[in-house]
Amino acid sequence: MGEYVLDSFFHTSWCTKPPESIRNKHKLDFLMDINAKYHHTIVVPDIQYKNKGYYKHISIINKNKVHHYSQQRLIQYQHWNEAEFFSNDTSRLIKLPFTFKTNELRYGVVFGFEAHFDEIWMELKRANIDVVLVPTASTFSSQARWEALLTTHAFTNSCFVVRANRIGKIKANDGMEWDFYGHSFVSLGQDILDSLKEEEGMLCLDIDKQALDSLKQLWGFRE
Repeated sequence: MGEYVLDSFFHTSWCTKPPESIRNKHKLDFLMDINAKYHHTIVVPDIQYKNKGYYKHISIINKNKVHHYSQQRLIQYQHWNEAEFFSNDTSRLIKLPFTFKTNELRYGVVFGFEAHFDEIWMELKRANIDVVLVPTASTFSSQARWEALLTTHAFTNSCFVVRANRIGKIKANDGMEWDFYGHSFVSLGQDILDSLKEEEGMLCLDIDKQALDSLKQLWGFRE
C-alpha cells in the first residue's frame, strides 16, 4: 500500500490544526482482521499519535502482531515540509530499517523519501535483504526518475524492489492540483517484471528465489 492511503495526504495546515482522523487509534483494526483471517503479511504506512506527537510509521502486520518502523529521514521542502510537523527522530545516523522473514526470503521496508539515501541501501545489503518494499506518494510526473532510482538500487544490491505508489488528485499545500500517478511496479535488478497503470489495482507476482540467486551469482555485488 502506498503512502497516505490509510491517512489523508499531508498538508501544511496540520501544523496548526491536525485533522482528527489521523489520531484514530483503530485505523489498523480491519487490516488486523484480514491478517487473522487470511494469514497475509500486511505492510501499510500510517500516522500514529503518541506522547503528544505525530509519527510517520510503516506498520507491518503479521501473525496477529503489529510492528512499527519509524521513518528516519523526512521531507523538508517549502511546499512539502513533513519535518516541521512530525516528531520522528531524524537526528541519528541511519540504521537498518525493520526487516522480517517469510517463505525463506528476507524483506525490508523503506519509505520513498528514504530511498534517496545510499546509507539505507548499505544497511539493507549488509543484512542480505532479498526484497525491499517501498511505499511512495510520488507526483509531479516523476515516474521515469523513480523507476531509474529504484531499479538501479535493485541492480546494485541484487534484490527485488516492490514500489507501491499512491493514486488520485488533491489540492495540495501550494494551492495547485497534485496528481499521484500510481504506476506501482516490481523490479528484479534493472528489469521491471510487472507494473500497474494509473488506476487502483492489485499486482500479484511470484518472487522467484532461483532468479534472485542467479542475479547475485552473476554480478557478485553481495560478496
